[in-house]
Amino acid sequence: MLARKRRKRPTVHRRRHKRPAWSKRDAELTPRQRVQKAKFLRALSFARRGKEDLANALRGLGIDAKQALTRTSAVRKVRQRLVPKRRDRIPRSLRFYEKGKMVHAEIANSEAASDIGRYWNAIAKLTETGSSRSLRRLRRQRLKDMDGRFHTLEKNPKIILELEARKPKLETFEIYRRR
Repeated sequence: MLARKRRKRPTVHRRRHKRPAWSKRDAELTPRQRVQKAKFLRALSFARRGKEDLANALRGLGIDAKQALTRTSAVRKVRQRLVPKRRDRIPRSLRFYEKGKMVHAEIANSEAASDIGRYWNAIAKLTETGSSRSLRRLRRQRLKDMDGRFHTLEKNPKIILELEARKPKLETFEIYRRR
């Protein structure tokens, strides 16, 4: 039997899809994109807390609402209105205490970012009142960052107070003289 010759197919150049700026890490962004992302997160925060309508918040910060709808997975349309979703997968660069040190990590979702916010509020209560009750009540102890590494939040009050004492204090001055 004679073998058939295969025809060589022409090479097709496939288009590479660009990753939207909202899903990139902060280190991969240009300064302009970083500012745009921060503005979008601020507008999303206002809308989630019910302070302002999402479309108005985006317009006030100079972001196109149509662009936010098409390029992010954090916004959806309900009855012709833009509504923020409860959770999003927009990476944020956050800091927290781990093993007696300040750690900076890129957190991949809003749920973990909210837990870190609760962690900092608990630390503020600890430094103001000295009570570690709110710190003990935190549920999440481990977080996963964008690289897949797990981080454990420091919850030992002695270590946290020691770390907070090391922070530089702002100089305070009196505006009015006390009588």
